Amino acid sequence: MTLAVPGDGGLFEHGYAEAGNTDGDQSRDVRAEARATTRLPGLTIAAMTTIGAGVIHASAAGVHAEHPQLARLFILFAVAQVGAGLVAWAHPNRLVAAAIVCINVVAVGAWLATRITGISWIEGLEVREAAQFADTSCALLAAAAIGCALAATMSGRRPSSAPRLSFPALAVAALTIPAMLSSGTHLHSHTAAAGVGIVDESQPHSHTADGASVALPAADASGAAPVVVDESQPHSHTGDSTPVATTANWPRPWDPSQPIDVSGVPGVTPDEEARATKLIEDSLKDLPKYATTAAAIADGYSSIGDAGTGSEHYIKTSLIEDNAFLDATQPESLVYTVQGDARTLAGAMYIASARPTDDPSLLAFAGPLMQWHNHGNLCWAAGPDGKPRVVGITDANGNCANGVNTGGGNPMVHVWITPHPCGVFAALEGVGAGQAAVPDDQRVDICNQAHTHAAAAVPTKPYDPTQPIDLGGVAGVTPEQQAAAENLVALNVVRLPQWSDYKVAEAAGYHSIGDGLTGFEHFIKWDSINDDVALDPDHPESLVYSPQPDGSKKLVSAMYFLPDTVSLTDVPNIGGALMQWHIHDNLCFTADPVAPQVRGVTDSAGQCPAPLTKFVPAPMIHVWITPNRCGPFAALEGIGAGQIADGQTRLCDTAHGSGF
Repeated sequence: MTLAVPGDGGLFEHGYAEAGNTDGDQSRDVRAEARATTRLPGLTIAAMTTIGAGVIHASAAGVHAEHPQLARLFILFAVAQVGAGLVAWAHPNRLVAAAIVCINVVAVGAWLATRITGISWIEGLEVREAAQFADTSCALLAAAAIGCALAATMSGRRPSSAPRLSFPALAVAALTIPAMLSSGTHLHSHTAAAGVGIVDESQPHSHTADGASVALPAADASGAAPVVVDESQPHSHTGDSTPVATTANWPRPWDPSQPIDVSGVPGVTPDEEARATKLIEDSLKDLPKYATTAAAIADGYSSIGDAGTGSEHYIKTSLIEDNAFLDATQPESLVYTVQGDARTLAGAMYIASARPTDDPSLLAFAGPLMQWHNHGNLCWAAGPDGKPRVVGITDANGNCANGVNTGGGNPMVHVWITPHPCGVFAALEGVGAGQAAVPDDQRVDICNQAHTHAAAAVPTKPYDPTQPIDLGGVAGVTPEQQAAAENLVALNVVRLPQWSDYKVAEAAGYHSIGDGLTGFEHFIKWDSINDDVALDPDHPESLVYSPQPDGSKKLVSAMYFLPDTVSLTDVPNIGGALMQWHIHDNLCFTADPVAPQVRGVTDSAGQCPAPLTKFVPAPMIHVWITPNRCGPFAALEGIGAGQIADGQTRLCDTAHGSGF
């Protein structure tokens, strides 16, 4: 007898024609019976494809043995998919078809999750991975099983002839067999905790404290032995603290006009290298849609007000705590290079949801190629548009003179699409570099490990408010103080011009003190001197204008006050030797309660003639948005210079002044 396989998977036994039936009537009757059999269309193909997907899962389980939970999940899917397929062959019915749909929907959904975001609660799947041949083939077979089984479930049994199964069987085999071979030989890097891939122990390697193998660089053509990291030299660490040298060939200068090359970096696995390359490729492809700030603004991005630093960040806050991770189609922040009024898109700053900068889920993405950092020392306040803006940095005690410090809980990393001498993932320099989990001399996102910032070695530049602010080169000024001073100047250059029209200032409550004949006329908002706002160009206590020959007034500076309860010895040390506060303890004003006018100076006894009065002195400092011969924080000359703290020498920052 022969066995025929109908479309619903049932097995039918057919007899040959009896000896007396020479015309084969019985055979024709049997064939007619087979043609008239009711079937569930598509269920046989669903069984074949789900079995193929299950076989691929089974072959991949052993490769993931370093993650027992993940390996067990692969085995579970393999058993479920193969079992459902076999049951469908033996007992075809709609219930089995529905089971095939459910099992494979879960399988395909899990695969999509691992390729889009990762699954944080399954060890080995925490980080999104790029699709590969084996897993993609498995997902395609599972998807085909879903479609065919769903069709069988919805259509129910109906009379149909036996399908031709040769082509579907060959197609399933053509996917399944290569995928099995691929999954059995490919080395995965699912080690979120370790940040390293599976190591071929027949090759040079070392071991971590917990016994995990870590690949060492292979010997070169001369047969030189693999390099063991000297921890006394600059280096970084993988997720399990394994030292990895960082200065030999990474970071390296980045030129987007050349082929992307992140190869040859010790400690970087093939998967990490592939993910880093893909991120760079995606950034080069997708970011240019934001080539203009107008395009960014139209899509919901807003400036944080840092244009004066030379790099202006536009942030879309709604993306920061979403589920996207290193997604070039929706970057959390865009970075533009500033040249006067022009802005050139330079790259993206990808911001992760709140977690430590050395969180394993971050380290596992690109290993030693990438350094995550945060900004825990920035002070933020709402700008005129209600969007957050940087208004300064914290002092030595971690306090903000203006705005609030949000803690910097979100790690971030740059990807540049313009050339950068410090690499494609480089951070900014100075305060813009932020804070990382390792010391600066071990960071792989800055290229200044080999030099220091000694003031004598840094050439000074005259202060030019039309160029990026650079106040380097002053002895005794720390990098933090320099950065704070530069940031304050930059904020004023960008935002103080809102007061360019003195009539706008008058409408906001500022009043001239009548000193225009000196060449500089101060407009003061008297009721703001003792408020809790300081060094804020949106709310300056005083504005300084230069009277022009045509009768107009040119805004040249802000003059910031601290409350009159603060003495000169208690002023905040923000910019070190770059900034010097002063008071005016010898000016006499009219007794006008709304708009006092300066009318003279005190006598030798420190008293004002009646009816003039002397106010309680409050510490103050200028921030110039025009060039000044004594730098951006210069006081006026002569009587306008006021008085400085006892023991101090009058500061004239000729290093950054103009006109010498």
